[in-house]
Amino acid sequence: MQPFRNILFAADFSENSKAAFRAACSVAVDNESRIIVIHVVEPNWVPQDPVYYGQQSVQFHAAEPDKARHEALKRTMREVYAPDRPLEVDYLTTEGDAALEILRMAGERGCDLIVMGTHGRTGLSRLVAGSVAIAVIRGAQCPVLALRSPEKPRDSQEIRVILHPTDFSVDSEAALRVARWLAWHHGARLVILHVAMLEVLVDGTTAADVDPRDYRDALDEVKKRVDGPDLKHPIETILTRGYTAPGIIETADDLGADLIVMGTHGRTGLSRLLMGSVAEQVLPKANCPVLVFKPAQRISEPTSDRPAQKMVTVF
Repeated sequence: MQPFRNILFAADFSENSKAAFRAACSVAVDNESRIIVIHVVEPNWVPQDPVYYGQQSVQFHAAEPDKARHEALKRTMREVYAPDRPLEVDYLTTEGDAALEILRMAGERGCDLIVMGTHGRTGLSRLVAGSVAIAVIRGAQCPVLALRSPEKPRDSQEIRVILHPTDFSVDSEAALRVARWLAWHHGARLVILHVAMLEVLVDGTTAADVDPRDYRDALDEVKKRVDGPDLKHPIETILTRGYTAPGIIETADDLGADLIVMGTHGRTGLSRLLMGSVAEQVLPKANCPVLVFKPAQRISEPTSDRPAQKMVTVF
């Protein structure tokens, strides 16, 4: 496992964003990682000219970027998002849709990690801003480290306990490799968790349940395969029963986890449309950063070079 070399950090100047930047610095490696700090500005929409009295809709277009405003933002970004140790940091601004611009920049810069807060974007509600993080997670071709404002303040920003939930799928394997590397890099405890689902009723009958010993054997096999003397602490495993997302959140809180590293999969063999993404259920409630892995997917590119436009209907 190689360290994250190009880390894209999405800045919005909120307190949540400042904490997320500290998390970005915590996974960066001196002399090997670069952090690219990007702030996405809402375009200055101006109406078409002329606008007639009684017109039912108005076409708006994005004005030319204000260079002085962008330079002022960059100066502020250098002050607000200054690393606490020598790290290579670039500061960029752009205009447009926040999620699309973050994904575009990550692709252009060949980033292998995106870091962002899950809400708190200045001037937007938590619901809207949270949707930006979810959109990025769904569209990213690289891992996403997301951090929400925890209900309980964390005593330290150090990574001491890492929780890796697994369903023994290929997605879990990719997340496990990074979880192990982070445990080695930070000298942290690595705890591998499997939440065995409760029995499911199908047409009024109870579905056959897997013997819990099978899960325990699978966990032991994973531990045997990835444990090693290079780790400061022996790998630990936990098997519990219940619903997956609540089980992950409860275990993380019980352990005082500083980081959750997981895939975006649901339970193996179940449709994501029916189950929803477990990671997306964990993210809004976790009291620590969540590093999300997913199968690589193609990011949609704009189909036209036309300037940005939007239509507003006048009632």
